[in-house]
Amino acid sequence: MHERWSHLRQQLLDRGWTWRDEAFYAPQETMCVAAVEDDPDLASLRRRMSHTADQVAAYIETSPDHAELHHDLVSLIEALDCVLEEPAVARMFEASYANAMAN
Repeated sequence: MHERWSHLRQQLLDRGWTWRDEAFYAPQETMCVAAVEDDPDLASLRRRMSHTADQVAAYIETSPDHAELHHDLVSLIEALDCVLEEPAVARMFEASYANAMAN
């Protein structure tokens, strides 16, 4: 398993996520996350989860289920931020982004 995934694993466990059946389960049990590849694109996952959290936020005042989902999404986003902010990972992300923008 890739080093970033291992770091994400620890970040999620520290935030109350649980590991079972080869996946991480959110504290409110609203979702689970599993690595389907050896080197997952965590930056892309973070962008998708942020977009989803923004959409769910519109319903947190009226729906307890949406509030729980939003809580779990924010927890995942914060864990991803910690992993992506590591200096080596940040440099790799920046190089990959610059390369993508050049093409």
